Amino acid sequence: MNLPSDMIYKGHVLSASAVFDDDRYTAMLVIRDPGGTRRSTGMLGEFASGSGALRYAFAYGMAEIDHRQSAQDPRHFGGARIR
Repeated sequence: MNLPSDMIYKGHVLSASAVFDDDRYTAMLVIRDPGGTRRSTGMLGEFASGSGALRYAFAYGMAEIDHRQSAQDPRHFGGARIR
């Protein structure tokens, strides 16, 4: 069983999947940025439920986007905001 789901976060399209195998779900995610570039996470872990796998994949994707955006913003240094 495959449970696909999509969401948009800060202009990025997150496409999460929960794949059922051996009584567990595996989470995977594809992130497409506003320019159309795609990157895939690969397997993110095993979960007891498909919904739990999807929630984790989306949270992972949002954190990845936030991290990349803060790294590109020159006002950020080491997680601290410089004004």
